[in-house]
Amino acid sequence: MREAIFVIDLSLCTGCGACSVACKDRANLSDDVDWLRIEANESGAYPTPTLTYRVVHCVHCAAPECVKVCPTSAIAKGEDGWVQIDDELCIACGACLEACPFGAISICAQGKACKCDGCADQVKVGVAPTCVRACPMRALQYGPRQAASLDNRIVDPDFDDHGLSPAVLYMRREKE
Repeated sequence: MREAIFVIDLSLCTGCGACSVACKDRANLSDDVDWLRIEANESGAYPTPTLTYRVVHCVHCAAPECVKVCPTSAIAKGEDGWVQIDDELCIACGACLEACPFGAISICAQGKACKCDGCADQVKVGVAPTCVRACPMRALQYGPRQAASLDNRIVDPDFDDHGLSPAVLYMRREKE
């Protein structure tokens, strides 16, 4: 089981989309499929409105709902901690799409489920996931939880982990 997590600093993300484009390019996804999306959140009012962004992708939960509902065991959590979909076993029933509270599963070729694979092949050889490497603001990190830079940051209280222990930590400045 891997101990590494994604750490996403909401205070640094500008919503530029570099992570999303890099992910799409690496996975050779069609224009209508996104394994990683950026959600914009508006708050506040004139004269101090705010606009923040949240990077959302499969967070490889400790107890993934998608695994529990898949009737063919096409989705499984490996010993390495990555939740993966076996395209050969997927019957395109859509149960996983309904079960994922993060909206992280997409429909790809032949109507089958697909999602972020965590760049597991790259991580296995010591290379950070593509989205992390692509971020020009360094808002995305990947590594051991205890190594996460928490300087002047707090865990984002607006993130609902649905009790699934996702391998992601959303951070923000204390005064946002």
